[in-house]
Amino acid sequence: MDSENIQAGHAAEKNTGKRIEVVDYNAEKKRSYSVRSADPERIAALADIPENLVRWVNIDGKCESAVLQNLGKAFRIHPLIIRNISNHTQRAKIEEYQKYLHIVAKMIYYARGRLVVEHVNLILGPRYVITVGETEGDVFDEIRLRLQNKDSYVRAAGPDYLAYLLLDAIVEGYFDVLDVLDQKIDELEEQVMSVTSQDHLHAIRGIKKELLLVNKNIRPLRDVAAIIEKPAASLIQPSTQPYLRDIYNHIVQAIDSTETSRELLSGLTDLHMSNTSYKLNEIMKVLTIISTLFIPLTFIVGVYGMNFRYMPELEWKWGYGITWIVMIVISCCMVCFFKKKKWF
Repeated sequence: MDSENIQAGHAAEKNTGKRIEVVDYNAEKKRSYSVRSADPERIAALADIPENLVRWVNIDGKCESAVLQNLGKAFRIHPLIIRNISNHTQRAKIEEYQKYLHIVAKMIYYARGRLVVEHVNLILGPRYVITVGETEGDVFDEIRLRLQNKDSYVRAAGPDYLAYLLLDAIVEGYFDVLDVLDQKIDELEEQVMSVTSQDHLHAIRGIKKELLLVNKNIRPLRDVAAIIEKPAASLIQPSTQPYLRDIYNHIVQAIDSTETSRELLSGLTDLHMSNTSYKLNEIMKVLTIISTLFIPLTFIVGVYGMNFRYMPELEWKWGYGITWIVMIVISCCMVCFFKKKKWF
């Protein structure tokens, strides 16, 4: 039987603690089941792995300290690592111990329109991989599908290849986030080109904050990928080394993408300021032309509006009409002059 899935009713066990996802597999078979976190005996039994199997233990969401301690005792994991799993402020890093590797990474994704940075711990042992996530849900569904396929390479490979797939899924999630940010930048650029608004500056600032957050959490993982592929990592088989180098290249590419997006945002800010200045200059130009047109008209009206008693033009029969004609001609001549100079 290629796959055996043991499902228990969650309603009956709702108040018995968090469920720990477990997957046992090799080239011939695969078994998925869950263990209640409130059952320390079952947790202790997880460390008893048959010789020909690889075991993946996955915990999603907030987990009680007692559960992590039971898990640490079962797999003989250093207490410092167990304590640090709950520290969600740690940077991405890798720690090598005699019988296992501890890797800290950041899973980044959008949930309900908000950028989420999830703290993920990965422990790689001789025949097991333990993953502990900060919140419910992850990006490992494709890996679960691969494990169901008997012909998939992961079924015949060791736990180091499974650890590679998990890290690769996390890194691929970075590109999904960067694609969303690039789409936001493109849409914002079109808006800035069409209409300049103060809201655009707030949008640019918001995207820039998200880019900084992504870059901050991606950059340390580059060092992790560089260290994990060194010969000192004895749990990594030579056949897995090329895959880890590929992860390193993807991380570098993601970092470069964040830098490119930040440059685009800087250019978008300059474009917004330029459009604002251009719009202000256009307004000032129109107001200046209007003011210039009224300068000679104001002079004429001001002259004949003086209260001197002896002004011969005031006695002319056609003086009022001639004054209007003169003012209209002057205005037309000035408009023609401005158009010839292409001032508007």
